Order: sequence, then C-alpha cells, then structure tokens
Amino acid sequence: MSEREDIRSAEPAESSVASDATSDVASDVANDAVEKVGNDAANKVTDEVVTADPKKTGAESSHRFPGALDIVAMLLLMFVSQLVVGVICSVCGVTIPTASEIAPSDFETTMSIDILKGERFAIIYPLSMLAAFISIWLYVRLRDGKGRIARFSSKGFNPNIILSGFVWLIAAQIVIEPLLEMLPPSENLGTGRGFWASITAIVFAPLFEELICRGVVLETMRRRWGKITSVVLSSLFFGVIHLEPSIVISAFVAGAIFGTTYLRTESLFSTMILHALNNTFAFALIVFGLSEVSFAELFGNGPAYYTLYASALAICAVFSIDAYRKVYRTN
Repeated sequence: MSEREDIRSAEPAESSVASDATSDVASDVANDAVEKVGNDAANKVTDEVVTADPKKTGAESSHRFPGALDIVAMLLLMFVSQLVVGVICSVCGVTIPTASEIAPSDFETTMSIDILKGERFAIIYPLSMLAAFISIWLYVRLRDGKGRIARFSSKGFNPNIILSGFVWLIAAQIVIEPLLEMLPPSENLGTGRGFWASITAIVFAPLFEELICRGVVLETMRRRWGKITSVVLSSLFFGVIHLEPSIVISAFVAGAIFGTTYLRTESLFSTMILHALNNTFAFALIVFGLSEVSFAELFGNGPAYYTLYASALAICAVFSIDAYRKVYRTN
C-alpha cells in the first residue's frame, strides 16, 4: 500500500476522533450550563428565604420572646430565688445581724457584728445569686430554647475601654447626685466589713450580677429588640433588683454604662472588671467613712464644686456621643 493510501485510510479514524472530542466538549458545556442554571435557581430560593419578612416565616413569627410578662417573670424568679435561699440559710442557722444589732454604742461590738455580717453575707449572697441565675437561665431556655447567654472575648480586657468606663461612672455619679439627694436615704446596711465583705462586693457581686443582667437578660432582649432597648430594659432590671429608690436610679445609670461597655467589647470580662472597680471605689468610701459624704459637701458646695459638676457633665456628654457613634449608630 502506498503512502497516499495510508494517509487516506487514516482520515476516517481522525475524523471519528475529532467528532468524539467535539461531542464531549458539547456535552460538558451543556452540563455546565444546566448546573449553573440549577445553582442560580437554588441561590435565588435561598436568598428569598433569608430575606423573607420575619413576621411571615413560621420560625420567626413564633419568636415573641421576651415579652413584658417574661421580664416580670424573670424579676420574680430573681426575688423568689433569693427569698428561698435566705429561708434555707436561716433554718440552717446562717442569718445576717439586724440593724438593731449592728448599731450598739460599743465600737468593738459594732465592728465585730459588722464583720460577722460580712462573713454571713459572703455565704448567703453567692448562693442566692447562683439560684437566681440558674432559675432565670432555665426559664429562658424553656421559653426560647436557643441563643447564647453571654459573650466573652479578649477585647474585654482592653484597659482603655475599662478606664474610660470607670471615669464615665464617676462622672455620672456626680451628675445624678443632686437628684439622689432629694430621695429618701438608703436603709441598705451594705455587705458588712472585713475581708469576706470585700470579697462579696468586689468578686461575687460583679460576677453574678453581670452574668444575670448583662448576660442572660441583655442578650435575651437583644435578640428581639436590638441594642438600645435591650440596654435600657436590662439597666432597669438591674436597678429594680436593688429595691430602694436612690439605689435604683444609681444602679440604672451604672447599668446603662455597663451595658454600653458590654456591647462595645462583646465581652462580659469588661463589665465584670468595671463593676468590680466601681464596687471597690464604693467599698473604699465605706472603709474611710466617706460613704455618707456628698461631692457637694466634699468640695464645699461652691465654685470648686460647680466646676467639678460642669466637668462631669461634659465628660458624660462626650462619652455618650462616643457611645452612640461606636455602639448604637447601627442598632
């Protein structure tokens, strides 16, 4: 066979191979097109589901938690838990000395009773707050069934945020002091004196109160109402659990600063530290006998006090504007 015949005989085979290749490419292109169309359709359906009006979706329409009655229920659980633990401790012989026992004429007896009160309070308080935390957490889980109860991150140890929060707390206390002076004085006898009283005020109180108020309560409200409303309501919750009018207002303002700091850092570490600093300052005033002395009395209620008050007002305004920009602008 000649070379020309060999070439001619090979042509059909080459033509067949080219045909097969063309068919494979066409098939791949068709499959890719079908797959792309299918993916686009699936993505469109997914987008429609994600962007659907929450009120029209079954899962979201049932998410009406927490409502006003839920907030009342959590408050009741707080008080009932503390009452139950207090009764159990009383039955076991662990009681807190009464006001008449704490104020006798003998100084040494007064101090010893105050120290005893601190020791007893260091037992009753953490137990009652632990019971309150568990009961409120279980209630939220049974009613809501999902979502986190607190956030923790390394940003919560940011010294600049914590220091600015502490300055804001002191400035806010100066600003609201004239209002507090118009209210009946607090009958709260505090946590007592001594080492265990300081542990209660500086360790136990920040730990449990932040877990409950900025953890469970604020986070639960945040999922439904957003940042501003959740901070206001959780601060009101924080104030109400302190019962007495003057302390309620002071705690509400402090709670708003704690809540803002929590949202800014997304961490309970920051609010626990800030709360501990605030309580350390308050406990130091008690130790040095300055807890009943107002800033107006301390600075002579003259030009120095007015300058201090104006400065505190300016500091609160600056920090409030900064909080709006960094935390609340996108609710």
